[in-house]
Amino acid sequence: SSHGMEKKELPHHNELRRASVLVPLFERPIQQQEAAQSNLHVLFTQRPQKMKSHGGEVCFPGGKQDAEDNGCDVTTALREAHEEVGLNPDLVQQITRMEAIESKHSLCVTPIVGFIQPPSAAEPSQLTLNEHEVEAAFAVPLEYFTMDENLASIQKIKYGANGEFLMRTYLFDDPESGRQFRIWGLTAHVVHEVAQLAFSRNKYKY
Repeated sequence: SSHGMEKKELPHHNELRRASVLVPLFERPIQQQEAAQSNLHVLFTQRPQKMKSHGGEVCFPGGKQDAEDNGCDVTTALREAHEEVGLNPDLVQQITRMEAIESKHSLCVTPIVGFIQPPSAAEPSQLTLNEHEVEAAFAVPLEYFTMDENLASIQKIKYGANGEFLMRTYLFDDPESGRQFRIWGLTAHVVHEVAQLAFSRNKYKY
């Protein structure tokens, strides 16, 4: 949609190195026995344990902007998702650009929310993972992140002179792999914001 493709960032973000992540949303066929109203899911990846930076952490597909991206945050997100999980950029319908966030490594990170069509292309079992960058991929119902009872912990983190934000941690038991994934930090912050946006109205936005 036209909503929100303009940049949402602060003046000093201009000086920071840029990075983008893709927040891939896709629909799963509704199973009648499940009580959840929505079948909108979000795709996550987990970085290999042996990686030097953020080893083993859960994140979205994404990375630093390259010269070939011509300064376009959307191009960065799509290129990285293609490199990491084999997601064809043509299947990503860009929905919105979220507010840029400054990471603890002084990167200006722009989350791009994209709707995957056909949805089966985003199913973890259909992806081609780049084993150097991605150890696992899994999906979580987006609605999961609107429910406080799913929080493993929440704490106030202060930064700068008077800023503070809520650090959320979720422990998600993935029924497909039988594994538990810890979703926290920047990734938890972004997915919580996306979930609030999607479910803040009675009618779903997507």
